[in-house]
Amino acid sequence: MAIDLNLAAQKYAQNTPASANFWAQAAQNAAGKWEQKAKSQEAEQNYATAMQYVIQNQLRLKGLQNVTATDYAQGVANSVNVFQTKTANAHMKWQNRFAPFASIIDRIVETLPPKIPGNPDANIDNRVKPIARALHDAKVRGVTAGYAAPAPMRREVRL
Repeated sequence: MAIDLNLAAQKYAQNTPASANFWAQAAQNAAGKWEQKAKSQEAEQNYATAMQYVIQNQLRLKGLQNVTATDYAQGVANSVNVFQTKTANAHMKWQNRFAPFASIIDRIVETLPPKIPGNPDANIDNRVKPIARALHDAKVRGVTAGYAAPAPMRREVRL
C-alpha cells in the first residue's frame, strides 16, 4: 500500500505543534548534559569531520537546489513574531555579551591617531583596521561576557 502523503501531512500539521511542550520539557531536562557534551573536544572533532564531509560532497549546495527565494521570503515572513518575541527581552543578555567588545573598542579608540581630513584610505588603515583587528583577535580568543572561553581550534582560511 502506498503512503498517503496528504494524510501524512495532515498528521504532521496536527501532531507536531501539539508536541511543543513535551519537546520543551525534554530539552530543559537535557540542558546540563547538552552543555557538557557540546563543549567537549570530541564534539569539536565530530563537527570538523562532519563539515569536511559536507564540503567534500557539496551537501550545502545540494540541499539548496530545491529552495527558492519565495521559500526564503516565506520563512522570514513566518518568523517575524518569533524574532520580536526573542529580542523583546534580550537587551540585558546582548549588553552583557557585547560589554567585553565595547571595552576593547573604547581601549583602542583612545590610542588612535586623529582623523586625516580628505584621506579616507589613511583613516581606514589608521583608525578602522586597528579596531577590526582587535575585535577579531578577541573573537578568535573566545572572549564572551568578560571571560575567556576555551581556545577554538583555528584553521587558516585564505580567500
